[in-house]
Amino acid sequence: MLNTLFGAKAQVVMGILMAVLTAVQTFYWTVITPPTISAVFLVSMEALFFTAYGVIATGLGYRATERVEAHVVENIENADEVNING
Repeated sequence: MLNTLFGAKAQVVMGILMAVLTAVQTFYWTVITPPTISAVFLVSMEALFFTAYGVIATGLGYRATERVEAHVVENIENADEVNING
């Protein structure tokens, strides 16, 4: 479930959605109508959501890296030969 929400593909999709949403809001509030106080508040909450998503995705990626690193450290002693070129 977490991989579906925060995996590499989900991060790309979320990044595209964030960029599109930001572009639409920028256009709306610069060309169509000036932003209200409520709009500024909503944009700040949106920014907090974007940031939280990025922090969670980064943390999950770091956790996966630590897990792989632990397996490598555990198994390197059992290897007869280590090929670092692939």
